[in-house]
Amino acid sequence: MQGIFKYIIVIAFLTIGNLSLAQEGEFSIEFAQQNSDSKNTGVIDAFVKIKNNTNNNLTGEFEVHSNHQDLYLVQRKPKTVNLTANDSVFIPVKAIISRTAKAGNQPFIEAVFTTNNDNTKSVNLPVTITERKLVKMFLLETNLIYENVGDTLTIPIRISNEGNTPQKIDILTRYPNFIAKDMMETTSLKISAFTDTLVYLKKQVTKNILAQEDFNITITSLYKSGDIIGIANIRASSIKQDRRYTTQFNPDYAQTFNQTNQITVSHLENSSNASAYYLYANAEAQLNDSKIYTNIDANLWTNSNQLFLRNTWLGYKNSDFGIQAGNVSKFADINLVGRGAQAYYTTSKDSKIEVGGIDKSYNLADYSNPSGGTSAWASYFHNGGWLDKGFESNLIYDHDKFTGINSILATSRFSILKKQNFSLRAGGGLSNANYEAANTNKAGASGEIVAVGKQGNLYYSSTNFVSNGYYAGVKRGVLNFNERVNWTTEKYNMWAVYNYMSVKPKSLTEQVLYSTLFTTARYNVGASRRFSNITLSVSPNIYSEKRDEPLYVGGSQTRSMDAYRMNLGINYSNHISTVNLILDGGSFKTNLNNQPSQFHIKANLIYSWKFLNLLTTYQYNSFNLGEAIANYQTNPNKTFYNIMVNPSAVLKFFDSKLILYTGATFASNTINDRITQFSGRADYKISPDFSLFVNGYYSDISNNPYSLNSFQIGLTKQFRPIRIDSSKSDLEVYVYYENEGKGAENTPAANQLIIIGGKAFRTNNQGIIKYRSLPPGDYEIRPVNTNEWHAYSRTVNIIQDTQISIGLTKTSTIKGSVSYIQTERSFEITKKLGGLSIIAVDDTGNIFQSRTDDVGNFVLYVPRGYYTITLEKSDVSEYVDIEHNNRNIQAIPDTITEVKFNLNIKEKRVETRKFSSRGFPSQSSDNKKKKKK
Repeated sequence: MQGIFKYIIVIAFLTIGNLSLAQEGEFSIEFAQQNSDSKNTGVIDAFVKIKNNTNNNLTGEFEVHSNHQDLYLVQRKPKTVNLTANDSVFIPVKAIISRTAKAGNQPFIEAVFTTNNDNTKSVNLPVTITERKLVKMFLLETNLIYENVGDTLTIPIRISNEGNTPQKIDILTRYPNFIAKDMMETTSLKISAFTDTLVYLKKQVTKNILAQEDFNITITSLYKSGDIIGIANIRASSIKQDRRYTTQFNPDYAQTFNQTNQITVSHLENSSNASAYYLYANAEAQLNDSKIYTNIDANLWTNSNQLFLRNTWLGYKNSDFGIQAGNVSKFADINLVGRGAQAYYTTSKDSKIEVGGIDKSYNLADYSNPSGGTSAWASYFHNGGWLDKGFESNLIYDHDKFTGINSILATSRFSILKKQNFSLRAGGGLSNANYEAANTNKAGASGEIVAVGKQGNLYYSSTNFVSNGYYAGVKRGVLNFNERVNWTTEKYNMWAVYNYMSVKPKSLTEQVLYSTLFTTARYNVGASRRFSNITLSVSPNIYSEKRDEPLYVGGSQTRSMDAYRMNLGINYSNHISTVNLILDGGSFKTNLNNQPSQFHIKANLIYSWKFLNLLTTYQYNSFNLGEAIANYQTNPNKTFYNIMVNPSAVLKFFDSKLILYTGATFASNTINDRITQFSGRADYKISPDFSLFVNGYYSDISNNPYSLNSFQIGLTKQFRPIRIDSSKSDLEVYVYYENEGKGAENTPAANQLIIIGGKAFRTNNQGIIKYRSLPPGDYEIRPVNTNEWHAYSRTVNIIQDTQISIGLTKTSTIKGSVSYIQTERSFEITKKLGGLSIIAVDDTGNIFQSRTDDVGNFVLYVPRGYYTITLEKSDVSEYVDIEHNNRNIQAIPDTITEVKFNLNIKEKRVETRKFSSRGFPSQSSDNKKKKKK
């Protein structure tokens, strides 16, 4: 009996074990991918595969869970799944990365499948939160005003870090030189992830500032790596009650020596006893909707009594028509430069015709010099030309007196396809060249295709051109391929480049063609990696070159070079200094002297710091065939080398009234043992628009017995923009308080600030300001609102003397706060209180905006009316529900309306299960499904 009982026990355990194994193997569950990397606000798209491993139908419940607040699941309800025998299903799972997910966190998605007989399996998908840099800069005020010495110019700037890592940033403020001696001031700060901060930049108003009617301040924010966050301009204006419209002179720092509306006269003496007088002048005058422009560039050499007049023209243009006469240039398939005229006419909104003709002589003043010939052209552009979405055609006639060749060239270029991520352009040309002496005609043709595209982080470009040897254009007998592929991320850049060019022009004349025929090819791959302020790059490349050098006795000789090189680069930069070191070297071989492979290396170092720049170069052995041939012919027993050091500096003195530009070059190479050169320029500003300058240059080369030096002195006068309008008008603005109450009378708003077109005004005791001599146009009139009085901005079109009235209404106050509500089961989230955006919209669509302070309070001052108050959902976590958002309120003057936003934090889904006493899931129907609280 005891033996039978033991047998039954063994059979029972084996049966239970087999049932357990059967349950364990009756289905499988897995994610289609094993992990996923994402940044904040990214979307995780995954698929869960469930397979029925039995020969029976299988039914169960599928659920997904997130273990962390960083992951918010879009589908949160269980889903019933029915599987036939040996069938499988792919279930999509979508999750959103929280905006407050910090870099480095590793949450996971859990997928669970439970059959009707309580067999459960789960699988996890890890998610890594990668770094996301996103700092934004907001200027809270773009118009500053000042009235008295001792006032403070305050620039409020909000910096918002919406990225998931702390960031160190610099705010660079560029002031005019009458405010700050160094012009550029830097403010550094560190801002935590998902936080905002307010920065106040302040300057006290001095006599120099007060003497200015208005000026600009430029704000630039940068990451520590040097990447730009944002650039913004602020206009500072003095306060007036009555002012006349003027166009201010604003120096263009990018064109210090070549600004519009200026005249420069100077005198030069050099060591060759040559003396010259220079006159450079240009001007633009706005005449209603048209523009008249001119440029003069003249120099008179006293020793030869010869006047050169180049880059000199007079032009007129408007939106439909334009003409220019004088020195004219047309850069197309044939580069045409000379004296003549050109004009354009817009035939329709999308079409334009250009015509022109020149005598090919550079000097406009001297007609005694022989001309190089004559040229004429006509062009048609449609829909922006081939660089946009249209096409263009050119017809060129060219007569060359020196060769006796007449050419006619016709080209067309088309934009075949232009989309956001891909563009394809093509073109071609036909030409006929006639040699007058032999009456010989030769036809030519060319074709080109350009493709540029982007696919995700992959960029590619392809530029291809081909022409036959008798083509009349500049690129005659050219076969050129330029192919490039780039793969770029925030820190990495990888590329592959192929360049090939073959130039084999043919001669139409009976003379021997002495031009060199050559072919070059370059194969290049590379990669770079950025580490904060440092970028490293490596790029192996193969270079080959061939030349057919003409011989004096006839025929030609083929020369070749083949090189295998490695290019290494390191770059360090911030907003103060930059260091760039490039090493390029390897082995090369030529057929000049049948030597074996030789070693060559080139190093370039570029360093800049504030006012100092330094360029140094060292080269050992030849890097191209031209250097190798020149060295073989002049110094066959020496190895070519080149050393150069080139420092330069810009020094400022006396509040930047005196600026010195200095530079030097020290060099030595195989041909010249020593090269020494110095150059310098001094600019002294007598007034903001009038300056004196002095130029000096010295050059001494070892194999030249004579040194060269020159000295130049001159004056530059700059003028305000010239505007010639048909009429000018006066604007008078009356500002008053709209007093409430029965029988209440409106009263003038004295001392009220008004901004008109960036200019600041303060009303007099009668509430009036005047802006005189305004050219026709639209002008924005913006009252500076206070906590008590308000008026909307308006735009006025001025075409005659205009008087307008602006009523200020009493403001209402909306105060409020933001607070979080949570339970024991709520998600643990970052409770952001500061910097949340609160928007109030009235019945007519006017928008008022405020942000919460560090403890979640906010205040709005608005006119009387009905408003919808909204807390922007994008500013808070996905795990938060805003209670009673978009609520309607009435704002009443002298009354404080309070609004409180409750942010309810969502609760976690808590799951429980019941088990039988033996540790296996109970088979009772009550426990077949998970219970949720």
